[in-house]
Amino acid sequence: MTRKTPVPALSIALLCALQAASPAQAQDAAPVRVLAAASLTEVVEALAGGFRAARVETSFGGSSALARQIRDGAPADVFLSASPEWVAYLAEAGALAGDELVFARNRLVCVAAAGSSRTRGVGGARGLLDRIRPDGRVAIADEGVPAGEYARSALVSLGLLESFGPLLVGQQDVRAVLHAVERGELDAGFVYATDARIAAVDVLFELESETHPPIEYVAAALRGARNPAGARAFLDHLRSPAARERLAAAGFALP
Repeated sequence: MTRKTPVPALSIALLCALQAASPAQAQDAAPVRVLAAASLTEVVEALAGGFRAARVETSFGGSSALARQIRDGAPADVFLSASPEWVAYLAEAGALAGDELVFARNRLVCVAAAGSSRTRGVGGARGLLDRIRPDGRVAIADEGVPAGEYARSALVSLGLLESFGPLLVGQQDVRAVLHAVERGELDAGFVYATDARIAAVDVLFELESETHPPIEYVAAALRGARNPAGARAFLDHLRSPAARERLAAAGFALP
């Protein structure tokens, strides 16, 4: 009589995990719809490509605009915000499912088009102001957009917001700021340090972290998600070593 060798519990668990993440089942599952801050575009697209539980559909923009769309009923499973404020906004509206997750941090810098002679050698906000007045123009994300709010807070802390006021040109999100500066349409602009890495711009100076609230990226699964299990799995994916490694490689600080 032949005796069957019992299969270790760990092997069974591993087999189940592999089956749960099989490409065929991922294709059959409803997609996970991720609405994310514009500054996360490249890294979230890369993370979506490594997510096996379901297909991921992405949409990017200013966190403020995305949060309002979600509150107004836009279909979404996961929200990735560049500020805790807009996750709190959705929590107040009863739009969240479960706890939020701080998964990355960033820094705020001022940039100019690569090689710009007008801003060469500028070493701080006051120096920029002195260099480009009175006809210069500085790009900043619109009010409510996290990148713009962080920048305005910094200028207030430095006592320079009123002086910068006539020079500031609002943009719909931080990537619009970046591209306007890169194309030379505006003399300088306030963006995240990670944005500056992907464009032909020079970093003029960094705004000290003490001058503005901490720049934290917050993820939340959303109530009414078409794929709630996939949404929770995507948040777990953000905690994974592979995701943290990719975020760090893109220049984000890790909590």
